[in-house]
Amino acid sequence: MNLWESAWVIARRDFVASVFSRFFILFLLAPVALIGFMIFFNVATERQDRAASQPVVAVVTDTATSQALNQARVHLVTGTSEQSFPILRYVDPAENVSAQAQALLADETGNYTAVFSGTLDQPVLTGPMRSDFTTRRMQLLVDESRRTVALQGAHAGPAEVALGRVVTEQASGSLATGRRALGQGAQSLIFAVTLMLATLLLSTLVEEKSNKIIEILAASVPLESVFLGKLIAMLGISLVGLALWGGMIGAALTIFYQLVSNWITLPSLPTPAVGWPLFIPLLLLYYTTNFMLLGGLFLGIGGQATSIREVQTISMPVVLPQLMVLLIAMNAVTGSQGAMFWFAYLFPFSSPMAMIALAAKSGALWPHLLALVWQAFWVFVIVRVSSRLFRRTVLKSGTTGSFFRLGFLGKKTAGP
Repeated sequence: MNLWESAWVIARRDFVASVFSRFFILFLLAPVALIGFMIFFNVATERQDRAASQPVVAVVTDTATSQALNQARVHLVTGTSEQSFPILRYVDPAENVSAQAQALLADETGNYTAVFSGTLDQPVLTGPMRSDFTTRRMQLLVDESRRTVALQGAHAGPAEVALGRVVTEQASGSLATGRRALGQGAQSLIFAVTLMLATLLLSTLVEEKSNKIIEILAASVPLESVFLGKLIAMLGISLVGLALWGGMIGAALTIFYQLVSNWITLPSLPTPAVGWPLFIPLLLLYYTTNFMLLGGLFLGIGGQATSIREVQTISMPVVLPQLMVLLIAMNAVTGSQGAMFWFAYLFPFSSPMAMIALAAKSGALWPHLLALVWQAFWVFVIVRVSSRLFRRTVLKSGTTGSFFRLGFLGKKTAGP
């Protein structure tokens, strides 16, 4: 058997052993349960978190000033959002307003961020210097209140004018923003799924080294085919998981859309620059290359470990640099030039995520052909390095010939 035939046999063996295991269903359902719990927890606590993080200002002033500030807040909140301005709570002023302000700021039950006192002509805001957001927003409220009071006193004021709208299908600015968000979402999806599944390859060779299976495989087929076969098997397992998770998410979104479409208008996804018929295959291709690149690296690193304890020790140092890779790839979404921008496309481990962002932003197809060839080359290099390092350090056997010798690709191996 040549390299590809041997790799296919090993991939089929590992794939069948994993997929037909009774614990595989737990492997598939665990991420769904975790994500479902996170969404439920986020929805359940979102309103409380927003309310807890919104500043509260005690208004210690006369009734007319308090009403003017409240009217200004209602007017400005209508055009923005409730979270854009602090909550105003009226407090009856005492004889010593300065001492009252200090007492209110020290009162932990009130949770006041600042205290407003004085009048619209001489406003005073008491609070720590770090409350810049509260200071700016209160200044807006005071300005709006003074403007309204002045117009009412002069019995003048502009009549309300309805804003005319000409509705178009899209605008270049909003389309570009949507495509950047789509690119970042695709990057995050590739990163999260790859990191969750590829890290399992760290411990793949530990068991087979302990029971001497790897030595039998290495004597029967090229060691490169062992590594490649295990990568392909794990990739197939991940694709099965993606198919199940994607189907469940699609069904949930369809049901949700049917339930709420009669009450609200849901925003539509922006169309990627290459179009959905090409974007989805490119997403799968770049996920595949990203998985093969990281998987080959993890397989090589994990092959040097002698026990599960060592695998657990090296897991975090191996995973943390991938966050830096994600940050580099995200630079391809927001940037447009510079060394870091081009480095994101050329660095093998960030190239798949950078290129899927390019597919969302640009309609050019030839860069993707070059990128896929470039990434496939580095998959070959990483598998070659990992297998040779494993042979030298673990199996204690040398190798002959050039590192880039391609003859092994079609070389037949002895078999029964």
